[in-house]
Amino acid sequence: MTLYFVGLGLSSGHLTLEARDVIDEADKIIIDTYTSIVHGFTPEQITILNPRAELVLARRKDLEGRSIKGIIEEAKRKNIVILVPGDPFIATTHDAIRIEALEQGVTVKTIHGISIYSVAASATGLQIYRFGKTVTLVYPEAFKPYSTIETIYENLTRNLHTLVLLDLKLEENKAMRIAEAVDVLLELDEKGILSKIIAVGLSRAGTAQQVIHADIFPGLKKYDYAGPPESIIIVAKPHPMELGALKLIGGLPDTVINKIDYIYSKLF
Repeated sequence: MTLYFVGLGLSSGHLTLEARDVIDEADKIIIDTYTSIVHGFTPEQITILNPRAELVLARRKDLEGRSIKGIIEEAKRKNIVILVPGDPFIATTHDAIRIEALEQGVTVKTIHGISIYSVAASATGLQIYRFGKTVTLVYPEAFKPYSTIETIYENLTRNLHTLVLLDLKLEENKAMRIAEAVDVLLELDEKGILSKIIAVGLSRAGTAQQVIHADIFPGLKKYDYAGPPESIIIVAKPHPMELGALKLIGGLPDTVINKIDYIYSKLF
């Protein structure tokens, strides 16, 4: 028997043939409903692929803590599939299940899916090897997320872009939007750097509804987006080819392009 972690990708059309084969063989299918949003996906699509399997819509508590033991015990006698948005072990908390399952001798296999990590670079034309550490901007409720702005500063000092994932609290029916994120980051930006440099707003990246806008960071608020999930890329000084892509794909204004050297001449 096997415990499968299967990536759903970013859209209902991203499920691979390999993933479909695994779903067809499953005795039980657990769908992660809280990590992110897979545009156009419904549990009914999985029921059509395998009407025999037990289907579970999992909240966070169902895939963490004490619940892990039950999943692993079942995987010793059944084929269990855990369906996860994006790629299974990118920005998820499911590593604990995998490690404990392996420690107990359960066979574990991963079926990878399309991830925002690769799509963000591909969709915008920014070069993936020029990205630094990725961060998630959380709602500033219990505390202000200063670590996010510190990571952005660190990446910029190394001339690296920063992918900023926006907070999702799906169990509370909350999804941070780009306009909200701009306000939060500008408040955190004590050095006043973000108000000067280029950024990209991405909405529903990797789907047919994908929207991309490039502008000076505060200017991202003036655009319309397709809805969550949304993310932002803080752009280090772009290579000429990246600059061309930002203009043609993201609509970066010529007024910004013409003063690139000035914009990035004295950031710190």
